[in-house]
Amino acid sequence: MNTILFVDDESYMLELMRMNFSKKYDVLTAQNGLEALEIIRKNRVDLIVTDIKMPKMDGIELLRIVRDQFDIPVIIITAFGTIENAVEAIKKGAYDYITKPVNLEDLETKIDRSINYVNIKRENSILRERIKRSSNIITKSEKILKILDKIPQYANLDLPILILGESGTGKELIARAIHDQGPRCTGPFMAVNMSAIPVELFESEFFGYEQGAFTGANSRKIGKFEAANGGTLFLDEIGDMPLEDQAKLLRVLQDFKITRLGSVEERKIDFRLISATNKPLEKMIDDKKFREDLYYRINVIRIEIPPLRERPEDIEILAEYYMNRYAEQMKKNVKSISPKAMEMLKTYRWPGNVRELQNVILRAVLNAEGEIKARDLPLEVSEEEIIDYRAFLLRKRIERDKLYRQLENQFVSSLLFKAGGNVSKAAEMAKMDRRLLQNMIKHLNG
Repeated sequence: MNTILFVDDESYMLELMRMNFSKKYDVLTAQNGLEALEIIRKNRVDLIVTDIKMPKMDGIELLRIVRDQFDIPVIIITAFGTIENAVEAIKKGAYDYITKPVNLEDLETKIDRSINYVNIKRENSILRERIKRSSNIITKSEKILKILDKIPQYANLDLPILILGESGTGKELIARAIHDQGPRCTGPFMAVNMSAIPVELFESEFFGYEQGAFTGANSRKIGKFEAANGGTLFLDEIGDMPLEDQAKLLRVLQDFKITRLGSVEERKIDFRLISATNKPLEKMIDDKKFREDLYYRINVIRIEIPPLRERPEDIEILAEYYMNRYAEQMKKNVKSISPKAMEMLKTYRWPGNVRELQNVILRAVLNAEGEIKARDLPLEVSEEEIIDYRAFLLRKRIERDKLYRQLENQFVSSLLFKAGGNVSKAAEMAKMDRRLLQNMIKHLNG
């Protein structure tokens, strides 16, 4: 369901809007521009309908900020005698306007047209992203190719999927590919790392809450279950989920209904669940650390991704792909990997899988000039014998200093760009001494 934010300093107007549009849309309200901005920063808002004359921040200023910082269409409400304000608003980026006294049928027509525009724009963006992401799975491994061949079938079945694999093998990439190729591709893809959600925040994060539900709940928040409505909910590292949260998830998966904290209204939701883990769930069930009923609920379609060490044929093409990508990003003249360095990459065990390979190549590109050589690889990969301990320490210091200089140069360049080349303004933005920034600029130019 799309969300509309109505902004007006007259409470009766906000109540009128809520009464007329809450059955068709999620309705949020604010009494001035400052309040509206706070809501926009905490919620996904698809359309803003705002009066012009309000205290603290009027509709024109709100329009300017929304245009500069957010991609949300705005409908302006203006008095009949001040049409020039509406014309000014249209010139400043308003999607449409309506005059007071408001004709609710006309407003509904304009709202429906605006929401249709938002949905089409979002669908086009998702489809473009889908095309762009389709090239992210780089492989010539028969094991991975067999998985990719089945993705269209899995995508259209719309059943729960469990993806198993070590950390860094690309479980989220597979999940995204399934989402992108299925009937839910125009809906949201909500990815959540379960190991990062504290037990005490599970309900507020997943179920959401109403304004005033508890101390600090100053506005409504849409939970992750609801945010995934119409799309895919990807629960990564589901094996790290505490037992008490597992019970709450199971209850949602049984009837696909949720109630926000602080509300009595039950809401129907519809999402496709894809879960992933690097843990042995069967053993966790035996150890009473994972619910057996939840396991059978999520393990309808099972995909097992082999680690990188079991598909060495992918190491070369992945290394070259990341080399080209990082060389372009950092504008470095690095175009190849020496035979010796490539052999070292192929014989390394890769406990961190593709993610570790990605980081190793990033560091190698930072160190290399023209070609990645064995000496540009981290010690754990190259395994070159360094007898002299002082030489070992020197090499580690050189690696660290190169990375520090690279990051410092990126920071200074970005800061100066945002400040329009003004050193004083840049120093003020970074909250640092102007002389220190000047010294950093000298090193950059040097």
